[in-house]
Amino acid sequence: MTTQDPEEGRAALERAYRRLRLPQPDATSFEMSLATAALGPLSAQRVRLTGWDSGGANDSTGLLRIGHLAHGRFLLRTDLAEITGGPAFLFPAGPYAARWESLGLKTLTVEAAVVENYARAVTGRADFRLRFTGHHPRTDAHTKYWQATAGQVVQHVLTDTVAAASPLLLDQGVRSLTTAVLQTFPSTFLDSSSDPGPPERAHPAALRRAVAFIDAHLAEPIGLPEIAAAARMSPRGLHAAFRRHLDTTPLGYLRTARIDAAHRDLLAADPTSGPTVASVATRWGFGRPGPFVAAYRAQYGKAPAETLRR
Repeated sequence: MTTQDPEEGRAALERAYRRLRLPQPDATSFEMSLATAALGPLSAQRVRLTGWDSGGANDSTGLLRIGHLAHGRFLLRTDLAEITGGPAFLFPAGPYAARWESLGLKTLTVEAAVVENYARAVTGRADFRLRFTGHHPRTDAHTKYWQATAGQVVQHVLTDTVAAASPLLLDQGVRSLTTAVLQTFPSTFLDSSSDPGPPERAHPAALRRAVAFIDAHLAEPIGLPEIAAAARMSPRGLHAAFRRHLDTTPLGYLRTARIDAAHRDLLAADPTSGPTVASVATRWGFGRPGPFVAAYRAQYGKAPAETLRR
């Protein structure tokens, strides 16, 4: 939406940011544009605000919200910290006050419990508690990593109507975003990963259980934690076992198996009235045609469209 009505803009911002509370706008040249999208545990917001340099109060309890300041100034304050907006920054985990000037801001939000549960699954510790110890990325490289991941999730999952109907794409989007958050910002997750200890020895039966689980659940939202649980190994130990014995990773094997499934669908499809390459790719968790075509060509030596037109 776009509006030049200050009161309409204030009400829209409070709806978009749930617990946000703003004062009555005092603006003579107010203009605002706002875009929002939400799917599953994810939501994204983009706001451009001119003519109203102001502030408000919000509460991010239960949410992990990451911001990107496109232009202007943005400052967050809690009782313990003062956080300046930048190319990537983590909002406080609880109540905070915000101030802004000539604001251009993008935010991506995920439910905090989703991230903590994923961290528990990856670490193999049911009692793990996730706490972020910094609000800015660890390095410039991590900033770029976060921006690339967030951009892909927004473009190819949150705002793509075809992808929104794919449980696999939503699951992969949540997993990739969660991984990026955990790797980008300082936290107890990174502290717990600094001394993982020696990996377990993998027995052939464990690898067989992992492979059988992948093959039986290709069309379901699964990832490394679920595969490791089926194999009765830790995620780290299973990753090392796949590398050592199969020269791939659990997720690499999963990706290859899903391309095989897409290949079978293309072979069985009617090229004149059946599914398209794009719909088959989406079904098997590939939201962008480029990576799917490249991976398919690497695996089968030709483009998926050639298989469909056989």
